[in-house]
Amino acid sequence: MDTYGREEVSRGSVFLVGVLTAHLICRQNGGEEDRLDPLSDLIPAVVRKLPGFELADPAQVPMVTGLLVAAAMGMDTVAWRDQFGTILPREALMHNLVLWLLADLFDSVVEQPGATDLLMQETFNSMAADAG
Repeated sequence: MDTYGREEVSRGSVFLVGVLTAHLICRQNGGEEDRLDPLSDLIPAVVRKLPGFELADPAQVPMVTGLLVAAAMGMDTVAWRDQFGTILPREALMHNLVLWLLADLFDSVVEQPGATDLLMQETFNSMAADAG
């Protein structure tokens, strides 16, 4: 946070929501494609869990729902979110809650605790290789 600032950390969370959503929608299971329908399965499951968090701001649900829909449509989530201006702290918290819920779901779906950590390491390593 000190190095990049709150706004860039928030944008990073938005990026990771896109990465995890894409992996949840089109995951491989034993060589056969096993799709999770984003509109009837994934997005409602995540949105329904948000009120369970004491710090969740219901006014931010439309934005995080829109972010999930953008991710499900294969859009660049950072570019999609950037069109609405600065990410305020209340919204940033919601993105982090969504990210946590997606990570928990991903680990459960692939039946491997820590799978999200491995996926994120691969994502960051590939970004570093592309940049350098």
